[in-house]
Amino acid sequence: MKLLELRLNHFRNYQDATIPFQEGINILYGPNGAGKTNILEAIYYLAITKSFRTSIDKHLIFSARDMFRIQGLFHTTQGQEIVAHIAYSITRGKHLSVNGQKITRFADYIGDIPVVLLCPSDLSLSQGSPQQRRRFLDVLLSQSSKIYLHHLVQYRRALKQRNLLLQQTAVEDSLLESWEENLIKNGVLLIQKRLEVVEELSHRVQELYQRLSKTGDKVKMVYRSRINPGKGQDLETVYRETLRSHRPMEKELGSTLVGPHRDDLLFLINGKPMKTFASQGEHKTFVIALKLAEYHYLQRQKSETPILLFDDIFGELDADRITQMLNHLGSMGQVFVTTTSRNFFEKVGNALADVHYYYVKEGTISPVEA
Repeated sequence: MKLLELRLNHFRNYQDATIPFQEGINILYGPNGAGKTNILEAIYYLAITKSFRTSIDKHLIFSARDMFRIQGLFHTTQGQEIVAHIAYSITRGKHLSVNGQKITRFADYIGDIPVVLLCPSDLSLSQGSPQQRRRFLDVLLSQSSKIYLHHLVQYRRALKQRNLLLQQTAVEDSLLESWEENLIKNGVLLIQKRLEVVEELSHRVQELYQRLSKTGDKVKMVYRSRINPGKGQDLETVYRETLRSHRPMEKELGSTLVGPHRDDLLFLINGKPMKTFASQGEHKTFVIALKLAEYHYLQRQKSETPILLFDDIFGELDADRITQMLNHLGSMGQVFVTTTSRNFFEKVGNALADVHYYYVKEGTISPVEA
């Protein structure tokens, strides 16, 4: 997948901009606050229909305007052309079209333009909250499987309704059980798909981690859930029994305590939890390996090359890790990188293929000769 042209209208600090991009590595450089991250945010928004920086769409609108538009011209690996257009209005909400056809269900579209994002907040993925790691799994699996996204939406609806019931006084168990069946039906699939992807990613992360770190350290990913079937036990049956056993406590707290919305990922290094035993450098190397593994997974699942977005992470990494990562990226698809200076990339430019520079300043972006 390649983004050949991006058009922004009243998005963040861009009033009206049309930006042509190239294959290979596109480096957006300029001072802080110039609008570099806004470009990556627009690409991500076109792909996922959401921002990675805010959940409130109106915060993306330029100045005192009441709407924004983003349009991208993409070419697939198979040579097909995709024109994706998304607009948000304070009064009319969000609208999406692809090649001129209106898309009413965003879930039918997500994954058609696969993207992988690595930003500063992601570098704490192995040390941060379980919610952050669940979101990582959900974004990855929602892009790779429309079935997963469908069940995720249904699960969240059932979870919301059950929580509302739990917050009522003297709610009947029979009423809770009816929503529990919806939770179980959708939750089982979520857990199964997460287990599958974690096992597959874990092997690739191990390989990439050793290549990036130049060590023999062994890293591993383990999915953790309160719903744990023993040998010969059925996941659905154990899920139902676990919900029933937690029901008295959940009535007191007014919240569902078990299920994929409470599960977590455990990251290990040499058999020990990374959160406790890994250095900062090891954490960062692991997350980079994880994101590159995400790229390879999406590429296999979608038969399409994802677009890579790297937002201002190079100030967080040492030169050796950056060089190792860029050498790996040189053989991959289209990459967008933001940084305050192009100096480092000029030094390692001989190791990279097709590097293109863009200078960003005060909401304007201009191609620069390499």
